[in-house]
Amino acid sequence: MFKPDFTQEERSLIRRLNTPAKVQKFLIREIAYDNQDDLDERDETWRSLRRVIREKKAHCFEGALTAAAILMQHKYPPLIVCMEARDIDHVLFVYRRSGKWGSVAKSRDDNLLSRTPRYRTLRDLVMSYYPLFYNLQTNDLTDITLRGYAKVDLRMFERDWITTEEDLTFIEDHLYHISYRKLFPRSRQDRFYFSPREA
Repeated sequence: MFKPDFTQEERSLIRRLNTPAKVQKFLIREIAYDNQDDLDERDETWRSLRRVIREKKAHCFEGALTAAAILMQHKYPPLIVCMEARDIDHVLFVYRRSGKWGSVAKSRDDNLLSRTPRYRTLRDLVMSYYPLFYNLQTNDLTDITLRGYAKVDLRMFERDWITTEEDLTFIEDHLYHISYRKLFPRSRQDRFYFSPREA
């Protein structure tokens, strides 16, 4: 696995942000939400920790990877969960404390930010977001779009995803092609499915 070569500024920030709660505050107070909804696909960004710190903006994918990169230096496994929806997916950094799951997140919606570690399973954690995950295009609060989720351990990637200047499209591509666990499977055989984004 690669070893990130941090700058002095990055090392200082990482030392300061030594808990999930501190990373969440950092993402809320110091990093602007980067709304990419109206961008052409060629203009979308998939920034590393280094670029998020420098540019001071991030969307949910970049916020989750920033949290993973920082907290990995404090012995937290770099785990993210991609929550699959009919409209817009959401990515979280997830962690366990005393056997319970919690999360850190970046979002335009305060309801989709962090969760304290009190959830017995990842599904329970994801379900805490479910009733708040309504269709942003229509603003219909009864149109809940969340459908499934997948967990990824970022240690599987041998390439630099922490300090690179390149867009992290290889992680984005991975999220497009993995199988997702359905929140409400109709049968045992239907428990896992491939993301409709593959179609």
